[in-house]
Amino acid sequence: MEGIDDSSRTAPEAARLAGLMLERERELTAAMVEAVFRMVPEYRALATRESVSERCRELVHDIFAPLARGEREAETVGARRIGELRARAGIPLAAVMDAFNTVKKVIWDSLSETAARIGADGSTSLRVASDLIDAYDHVVRTAMAVYRDQMRLQIRSEEQRRAALVQALLEGSLDGTSLWEAADLLRLPHDGLYVVIAARVPEAGQHALPQIELGLGELGIDSAWRLMHDLEVGVASLPVHGDRFDSLVAALTTGGGQVGVSPPYDDLRGTAQALRLARIALRGTVDSDSRQVAVFGIDPLACAAVSEPDVMERIARTVLSGLTGLPTTDRELLLSTFGAWFNGGGSAETAARELHVHPNTVRNRLRRLEEHTRRDLADPRQVAELSLAYEVDRRARLAVSTTT
Repeated sequence: MEGIDDSSRTAPEAARLAGLMLERERELTAAMVEAVFRMVPEYRALATRESVSERCRELVHDIFAPLARGEREAETVGARRIGELRARAGIPLAAVMDAFNTVKKVIWDSLSETAARIGADGSTSLRVASDLIDAYDHVVRTAMAVYRDQMRLQIRSEEQRRAALVQALLEGSLDGTSLWEAADLLRLPHDGLYVVIAARVPEAGQHALPQIELGLGELGIDSAWRLMHDLEVGVASLPVHGDRFDSLVAALTTGGGQVGVSPPYDDLRGTAQALRLARIALRGTVDSDSRQVAVFGIDPLACAAVSEPDVMERIARTVLSGLTGLPTTDRELLLSTFGAWFNGGGSAETAARELHVHPNTVRNRLRRLEEHTRRDLADPRQVAELSLAYEVDRRARLAVSTTT
């Protein structure tokens, strides 16, 4: 009970000491500002003296006004503004904590000096010191919570803005000035070589290449990405010096999934067209050899086969119409033989080794194919027609087999 009585008797003296600290608000604020700008370099670069002075003044009031009224819990007006404004200014959290620690020392020294000046007894000084520590911890926790919330909002807003800019870039809806402003915000150079990457997502809302931006960054390749319902699309900038295209393709290969890559282009205004080519290349990944990354232009026949599906399917039906009446097994036998012969450079011997048959068997099947399709394999133009029709038909059959 004696301890309680002592505490109650020191409370008025503690409130008086806190009130004296409030009276020194102007002097205390100036000392805090000087200390922060001297000790924390980030504040010198990213904050104004006026702003820091106003926040320090609020901090003094938030801590000592309740104590002067006999209350122990600090107010948090200044703390909330510190957390929000310092996050918006881009001041690192560690620097904000350094500033709080610097200010705390100034307040503590001033409190000690004021207590000594008025001859406050030990119990009064101890009471105010204990309350000051509790109040200061509460202020700091509040500021840190607001800082983190603000950073989360900024990150979300930045991601949404970048996604919108990438979308506009891919749609070709930016004019000259807006295009370069978008490039700056996306951290892409105004000139150089670019590629568009289109990756098929496993399902809506899931990233196809979750770590790809970081992975390409480690290779010196800047990129900006947009997640769509069916694709994850990126615009990547290749360094001017040194060929990083092969490195980019290798990084995409290790990422897994099916990916289409446009050919390099040198004007961001061509991004919409590059996306179309990347989509075409992506369709080319539906292949029997399980290829995961396809680059437009490396396999022109595959790209042509998937570029305009409706048109290509009509062409294939026309060229291969003579095979319609054959049993399915015969039709597939003739086409697979043609594929082996074509991939073997027109060599019956090479095709025979792949198919494990005699070369004459290959030649007989090819003659049957010529009869049914009315195409001459000695005519390069007619071979081109057959090869395109074969590629379209093969992909159509493969697509059916993978969905059944």
